Amino acid sequence: MLHSEDPHYHRAAEHLRERLEGTTIDWVVVSGSGFVGMAGDGPDGLGMTVEGSLPLRGLGLPVPTVAGHGTALVFGTVGRQRVCVQTGRIHPYEGHPINVVTAPLWAMLANGARGVCLTCAVGGLDPALRTGQVVLLKDQMNLFGPTPLVGPRFIDMSQLYSPHLRARLQAIDPGLGASSLAEVVYAHARGPQYETPAETAALRALGGQVVGMSTTYEAILAAAHGAAVCGVGVVTNAASQVGLSHDEVQERTRAAKPQVARLLRGLLAQPPGA
Repeated sequence: MLHSEDPHYHRAAEHLRERLEGTTIDWVVVSGSGFVGMAGDGPDGLGMTVEGSLPLRGLGLPVPTVAGHGTALVFGTVGRQRVCVQTGRIHPYEGHPINVVTAPLWAMLANGARGVCLTCAVGGLDPALRTGQVVLLKDQMNLFGPTPLVGPRFIDMSQLYSPHLRARLQAIDPGLGASSLAEVVYAHARGPQYETPAETAALRALGGQVVGMSTTYEAILAAAHGAAVCGVGVVTNAASQVGLSHDEVQERTRAAKPQVARLLRGLLAQPPGA
């Protein structure tokens, strides 16, 4: 695990440790736009037996201000695995530094998590992708985005999104079909504004297949801690679509939640290294 003297990281980790009362975490799930409520037990939930929660303010952190994001860490079990769900993201575009944005994830990693699943709403850069499609992240581009690493943190990024976890997700429900689980390259855009047509064309030319405003810095931090990382996205729109709204993004994510939840229930039931 990485060492840091950052007070946000230390405070968040200690508050969560006290709330967990001596237990540790196997899996982390970070909820993207529209994924709030996945800690429940309904058809769009993780089948999680909830044991408790901790508001992000209880970690000494701000809460997300973006619609479709929750404001707490919820912990419990899926099968025999101990799972902690971050019900909403804090984003850099909300005016927060990257150490604050990633402090919830650091806290969960510092309390034992070895598997991290990042969910996100994404815009489609690749014209072959359809709206509403569930995709797996296989790589990312964070050329212009923030990084949570400071100092000589020369971390190998060659297999950032675990091939092992991607294979497990592909095998969970063959009925979904290979086309439903296309594996894509995620391009980071800071936001909060959506991409211009010129930006969309540039990201596509660089090899991006989907685009979003989060996720990359979380994947970097998790990998730096030695955790296995996977990313599951929902294509909510074509990038640079005319008239796009955040309400539309949330609506399309919510429609895909049962499919995403089915995948994650299968993944979380086994240890990250199984």
